[in-house]
Amino acid sequence: ISPRENMELILKICKDFIQYFGDVEEKNLLFTGKTGLGKTFLSSCIANELLKQGKTVLYQTASVMLDTIIGYRFGKPNISSDIYDHLLNVDLLIIDDLGTECVNNMKFTELFNIINTRLLNQKNITKTIISTNLSLQNLYNTYDERIVSRIIGDYNICYFFGEDIRFKKICD
Repeated sequence: ISPRENMELILKICKDFIQYFGDVEEKNLLFTGKTGLGKTFLSSCIANELLKQGKTVLYQTASVMLDTIIGYRFGKPNISSDIYDHLLNVDLLIIDDLGTECVNNMKFTELFNIINTRLLNQKNITKTIISTNLSLQNLYNTYDERIVSRIIGDYNICYFFGEDIRFKKICD
């Protein structure tokens, strides 16, 4: 299919995600694809619609989120003890740019805890959107098998492909 037809399918998935947000059966979203294809923009659009509905939303890049958690764990000043509670219980957590952070075992553990706990909390209707430039194979090669298994099992995987929109705007 063409990139446009693909985006129309992804848009339908996203509209269903918003419409059925309160449904326990509605899966989380994984946006995967190269840079400049609209993953972050679409995540922000979903966040905006859910905010209009009175839902709570937390948007954070993976690197900042994980660095903040590690800082909290090590008692770094100026990091609220509420950070972990917010990450686990906000209605919609958007983790942007997964795969751009420096990875280590501690970050793997924290990422697993967030993803797993939020999946277990789905009865409380918490959802997650993850965006990444990594393919599923690269996710598997980079992260713990337990993390990727949960993503494959509990997320609608949306593959973005086409030309970088930012470059296209400059060239047109």
